[in-house]
Amino acid sequence: MIFLTGPRQVGKTTFALNWLKESGVEGTYFNWDDPAVLQAYKRNPLFFKNIIDERHRGTPVPVVFDEIHKHREWRGILKGLYDVNQERMQLLVTGSARLGLYWKSGDSLLGRYFPFQMFPVGLPEAVGDFSRVLKDDIPFSQGDALLERVRRASRSGLRETLEKLLAFGGFPEPFLKDSERFHRRWLREYIALLTREDIREFSRISDLKGMERLVSLLPSKVGAPLSINSLREDLGVHYQTIVNWIEVLKALYLVFTISPWSRDLKRSLSKEAKLYFYDWSVLDDPGFRFENLLAPTLTRMAARFTETGLGDFEIRYVRDREKREVDFLLVKNGDPVCLIEAKRGDEKISAHGRYFAARLEVPFHQIVLNADAAEAFPENCFLLPATAFFMVAG
Repeated sequence: MIFLTGPRQVGKTTFALNWLKESGVEGTYFNWDDPAVLQAYKRNPLFFKNIIDERHRGTPVPVVFDEIHKHREWRGILKGLYDVNQERMQLLVTGSARLGLYWKSGDSLLGRYFPFQMFPVGLPEAVGDFSRVLKDDIPFSQGDALLERVRRASRSGLRETLEKLLAFGGFPEPFLKDSERFHRRWLREYIALLTREDIREFSRISDLKGMERLVSLLPSKVGAPLSINSLREDLGVHYQTIVNWIEVLKALYLVFTISPWSRDLKRSLSKEAKLYFYDWSVLDDPGFRFENLLAPTLTRMAARFTETGLGDFEIRYVRDREKREVDFLLVKNGDPVCLIEAKRGDEKISAHGRYFAARLEVPFHQIVLNADAAEAFPENCFLLPATAFFMVAG
C-alpha cells in the first residue's frame, strides 16, 4: 500500500482521482467521510473485496481510500483487505493529521505500506518542467557539480512564476486563482478551519481562543530559534501547554520545525528549533517569506530522497552562542552534506557560511533571490540564483 499524507487542500484527492482516471478505472474511489461508504461496508464487510473481484482482469485494480483513518477500526480494515487482496489491487490511502501521525509513530501495519508526503507546489510543478530536478543528493556534496546543474536549469519565465509562488503560496487553489482578494479570503478560512474544526476533532484542546492567538503570533517567530518561554509569557499559559499546542499544529500540517545541529561544533545551540509554515504566504516580511519558501522546498527534497531509498535525509540548521548562523544544513545518514542559506539580494558570501563550511568541511550554497548568475567562490562556497536552484531542488 501507499500512504499519502500532507496538508489539507494540498492536492491529495485530486492526485488520487487523476491516478484512477489515467488507470482507466472508475468506481474505486472511496471517501470515508461519505456516510454511504461506511454504510455499504457495515452492510457487507466484503463490499470492497466484491468490487475488486468484479474489476480484476489479470492486472491489479487501483483503489483509493480517502480519510479512512477517521474510522475507529481502520487499521483492521486495511490489514484484512490487504492481506487477502495484495496481489489483486493497488491501494492508495490518503489523509492528513492522524494518518501522518500514525505512520510516524510505528504500527502493526509495518511492512505492508510505504509512506509518502505531498507538499505545496514547488517551482518545477508550477512551470510544468521536472526535467532539471535532481534524482540524488551527490551534487550537493560536490559544489562544482551543483553549480553546473544550476547553470543548466536556468530558463525564461522562472522569475515571474517564483514571484507568484512567493505572493500566493504553494496551495493549488489560491496559486491558480492568482487573485489577492481570493488569497486573503482563502487564507483566513483555511486557518479558521484548522484552528477550530480540525483541532476540535484531532485533540482535546478546549482553549481554542488561546490556540488562535498562538497561530497569530507564530509568523513573527519564523527565521529565529523558537523561544517557548517567550510564547508562554505572551499567552499566559504553561510552558508544556505551548509545547503541546505546537505539536498539534505540526500534526495538522500548519507548521513544521527544524532542529539545530550541534555535532562537531563547539558552543553550538542544541535545543531550540526553528519553526516554518507550509504556507509561507502568511508571512509579511519579504526576507522571512523567502526563507520560509526555501524551508519546505528543502524538506520536500529531503523527503523525496528518503522515500526513494537513497538514505535517511533531514534538514537542520546551525547556530552557535556567538550568534553565527546558517539557515539550513542537509544531513544524510547522520552526516552533514552541505550548508544552505537564503538571501534576497546579498552578492557577497556570508561570513557565517564560510565559517561553518570550514568547520564541517562541507560546501556552502548561498541561494539569492535577486541573483542572475551562478558563481563559485573560494573555500568551497557558491552563490546560486534562487530560480534555477529551485528547479533542481524540486
